[in-house]
Amino acid sequence: MVKKLMDKERAKSREGEKGITIGVVGPSSSCGMVEKSLYEIDEALSVKCYTREQVNACGQVMDQCEQECDVILFTGCAVEGFLRETREIKKPYTSVGRSALSLANAFFEMERQNIELDAFSIDVVEHQVIEDMLDAFHILARNIYSCSFQPGVEEQDYVDWHISLQETGQTNVALTSMVWVYHILRKKGYLAIYLGPTRAMVRLALERLKNAYVLNEAVYSQIAVEVLQLTNYTRSQDNYYSSIISKAEIEKEIVGYVELLQGAFFTFGEREYIVFSNAGIVRDKMNQQKLIRLQSSIRERGILLNVGIGTGVTANKAEMNAREALRYTLKQGRQEIFWIDHASAIQGPIGKDRQIKYELISSDPRILEITRKSGLSVSSVQKLISVAEARQSFIFDAHELAQCLDVTVRSARRIMNRVMGAGLGRIHAKEASAGGGRPKMLVEFDFKL
Repeated sequence: MVKKLMDKERAKSREGEKGITIGVVGPSSSCGMVEKSLYEIDEALSVKCYTREQVNACGQVMDQCEQECDVILFTGCAVEGFLRETREIKKPYTSVGRSALSLANAFFEMERQNIELDAFSIDVVEHQVIEDMLDAFHILARNIYSCSFQPGVEEQDYVDWHISLQETGQTNVALTSMVWVYHILRKKGYLAIYLGPTRAMVRLALERLKNAYVLNEAVYSQIAVEVLQLTNYTRSQDNYYSSIISKAEIEKEIVGYVELLQGAFFTFGEREYIVFSNAGIVRDKMNQQKLIRLQSSIRERGILLNVGIGTGVTANKAEMNAREALRYTLKQGRQEIFWIDHASAIQGPIGKDRQIKYELISSDPRILEITRKSGLSVSSVQKLISVAEARQSFIFDAHELAQCLDVTVRSARRIMNRVMGAGLGRIHAKEASAGGGRPKMLVEFDFKL
């Protein structure tokens, strides 16, 4: 069963190499602009558009989009913000931001129409972008009003806000990132300019999506182990057969849960069950709710089901983490679920409103020696090792390292130099850039344990 699970994951990984399908969600005109830019960036991309003209209607197409696509690209932060607040988005996603270039194009259009640049209303654009553009165009703000996207606020409210400012003579024109708002303003006879998505911002969003997809696939390729323990179960000698029947009914419920999880399980002694699945499925909130319901159902029989979950790039590492998580669960003295991930970060109790999340202190002497020499934290070293083992390579460039450790590229280069200075890495190669400039340095880390 475990071999079948691993074969399934390898097949999924090979399927991912063929390319991803991008679902674009938003108003039809914005979707068209984003789709056009995507094909101009890479004509081999597979793109599907799911259109709704108003932000608060985009939820109607999300189920179909998530079923048919690998990643989701929202046409703007308003669409993303609304859907993030109203539903759980299961696929990797991002949105196309409105850059300084979008605002510059609007300024040029205002100049073309002889509209003064110092009195306008603008929505859903970062305040810093607006200030930078005012400085670049040497505009002294007279009456400039900015309103960021706010979840729960209807698009009609943005329309009313823009109109009220023009009606009172405080602004000359409305700059909006929302297509529906733009069309309504124009239909009512008010001056408005649409801040459309630019190809540069689509390119940035595409890179974020690709990175998110790779990280998501890496999680799904990890093995997850759950150790389920019937903590206070004892077989009654006085009512032997009744105890056996009760245990069989409990195991029937566990089998049903494992089937929903698409996993495999093995009994371990009288009170423990070891469940194998993958991290992507186990971390899903719906599956966590199934596990919580299983706990509640078994507790109704007077038996506590404590659970430790572990993930890792190998089954052995995942099981070690699961058993450590179970030990922590049992220390609580009540029915709980705790999780230790591949980077040795523990979180829980799962399913409670307030969860703790912290990193375990490593007792591995090799890791401690690496941290002492390199100056990296234990968690950074463990994370590097886990990522390197998952990709089967300890060779990184600065951008890959920055992404791995969630730091800037400049910080990543400093880390690479520090690691090499400590004798824990070497220059593997220098790769020339296609457009000239600084060659890409590839560093091989000597972190193998």
